[in-house]
Amino acid sequence: MKKLTIAIATAAAFLFTTAAAHRALADDKTAQDTTQAPEKHHSKAKGAVVGGAGGAVVGGKKGAVAGAAGGALVQHHKNKKAQKKAAKEQAQ
Repeated sequence: MKKLTIAIATAAAFLFTTAAAHRALADDKTAQDTTQAPEKHHSKAKGAVVGGAGGAVVGGKKGAVAGAAGGALVQHHKNKKAQKKAAKEQAQ
């Protein structure tokens, strides 16, 4: 159980640090570029890892499974929303 907790914490820390670095690079890029790029694809795997980590902290093993499923579902929803937005903008 302790190894699982350490692995989940390490994965979450890695994801948060890479997201912060990506955000900083994106801020620099938007300062240079005035055109708006299409929305980025949201990784279901990353959503599952983050959701699983949060669920494990809150609810143990069953919480990790539920959190992982919920995280992947949220990312899937974000992808569908971005796809609809892109189709709407293209139609205009």
